[in-house]
Amino acid sequence: MVEGSTRSGIQRLVGFSRYFIIIDVVGLFAAFMALMVSSVWNTFAVILDAAFGVDGVPQKELIGKLVQQADTALLATVLYVIALGLYSLFVDDDIPMPAWLQIHHLDDLKQLLAAVVAVVLGVLFLGYALIWDGSTELLTVGLACAAVIAALSFFLWQSAHEKGHRAQDQAAPAADAPVRADPESPSL
Repeated sequence: MVEGSTRSGIQRLVGFSRYFIIIDVVGLFAAFMALMVSSVWNTFAVILDAAFGVDGVPQKELIGKLVQQADTALLATVLYVIALGLYSLFVDDDIPMPAWLQIHHLDDLKQLLAAVVAVVLGVLFLGYALIWDGSTELLTVGLACAAVIAALSFFLWQSAHEKGHRAQDQAAPAADAPVRADPESPSL
């Protein structure tokens, strides 16, 4: 009897431990909000400086600063996606979300994150390229970003390929199953 109650207690503890993820979710959501507020604040500051600043901001510099703010917003989005994904995976996956943001499996979260990180890196490099003054090595940054984007693209391609095979494998047994006669119908 003691063994059964200990086992039941451990099962409850392990089952309940998944709710500790809420601490991380709250922290990630707070980081998302801080980055998003910072991005909005800085975007308005850049726009106001360009419009009413004493010296004015050259157009190339303005575009570079605004792209950097877009990059910050995308990084905030990564934190938001991670927070939603962890909450969906460990606490409750019935959150009303658009289909592209629904996360029911760890693979869904990994694929969504890989896609967002690839976009973030592309925007990051664009920001560097727009404000490049020739003093730094742009090619090194570009190659590093390209290598990571290529690796993420391969990961996404492979994940989609495996997902397609899993779907075919799951559908195949149903299609290959023999058709059974209805027990109520007369035999031929």
